[in-house]
Amino acid sequence: MSSSPAPYQLADRVIVSQLNTYPSGFDPSVARKLAELTQRAYDQFSLFEQKDKSQIFNLKKPYLLDTEFAEKDIPFGYVASEVDSDNVYVIFRGTRRFVEWFKDANIQLVSLNRSTDRNRQRVEIKGDIAEGVVQENQSSIEIPGIDDDFGYVTAGFRGIYVSLRQKLIDALSKKPSNAKIFVAGHSLGGALATLAIPDILRNTHFKHPESVVLYTFASPRCGDRTFALNFEKLGVRHWRIANTEDFVTMLPFPTGNVFKPAPIEALPESELGTGGVAGVDKNPNPIFGFFKAMHDRNKRRMPDYVHTGTPLYFTIHEAALEKHHNLDEVYMLGISQDPLTTAVNVVNKAATDIKDNVSGR
Repeated sequence: MSSSPAPYQLADRVIVSQLNTYPSGFDPSVARKLAELTQRAYDQFSLFEQKDKSQIFNLKKPYLLDTEFAEKDIPFGYVASEVDSDNVYVIFRGTRRFVEWFKDANIQLVSLNRSTDRNRQRVEIKGDIAEGVVQENQSSIEIPGIDDDFGYVTAGFRGIYVSLRQKLIDALSKKPSNAKIFVAGHSLGGALATLAIPDILRNTHFKHPESVVLYTFASPRCGDRTFALNFEKLGVRHWRIANTEDFVTMLPFPTGNVFKPAPIEALPESELGTGGVAGVDKNPNPIFGFFKAMHDRNKRRMPDYVHTGTPLYFTIHEAALEKHHNLDEVYMLGISQDPLTTAVNVVNKAATDIKDNVSGR
């Protein structure tokens, strides 16, 4: 008589559902291409970490690297063109460094355009947010052309984005007006890609939503309900691809109002105790501040965090949380595409190609 295997004998991966049919307008081959280009942004960071000046990040044909963008010289992605087409690609990687995890966790809401609170006061984001980790003040950097009431976004994501945006905008401003702009990112990169959309429409000559499309993989929420509603009004097609098992896509929580919100007239900053996520008296660790504010929910209305875009969900369960988030394999299987080439092989091959090209000159 046979018996069921013990849980530890089961396969680590359980594919519950995949996307085999797609909504109108979604192109799985484009999604795969953008995932490959996003994986190259991780390769870009890996080459940077190796600190080998002989290895220069580049892309293979049919792509041409236009510009790289970085936060304090740490690469976060790039803009690229495609040979024999009008396609332009804006690509963002996800979290890779310890300090980036802490910036991700800064879920205090600030205005997209000027980093202000709901009373139009500039929010100073600076000082230690963990032992030995300093969050630099990015509040003085404004995004022009964005209305004050466009919405509020998480301070951590905005702080990273505004440090990258100028090279992105400059690169796109040099592209022909008939170009098609594909914006993509994974994890934190998905949030950065989302923040880039209103900036591109307002501050480049790509004013028509039909000229820009957004694909995000495993993106967290990056703004409040006002931001989400105004983002949708922009008219840019946004495909948000997510594994239901991936905890990153569930963050920040949609709201801290556990049972019943306070009256809407009670702004999130109006009655703030120690440990809040907004205003001047905030907990050094924003996640702890969020839960403290949940405990004090009767004092004030908690903020909302709302996803954007059209969701495409699949369910692939792995034996480790990090694997649920994996781009090159799990997310490709989720949209019924073959896994990508592993990053290590691509980095080594790119380095070999570069050395061969240099020696052949």
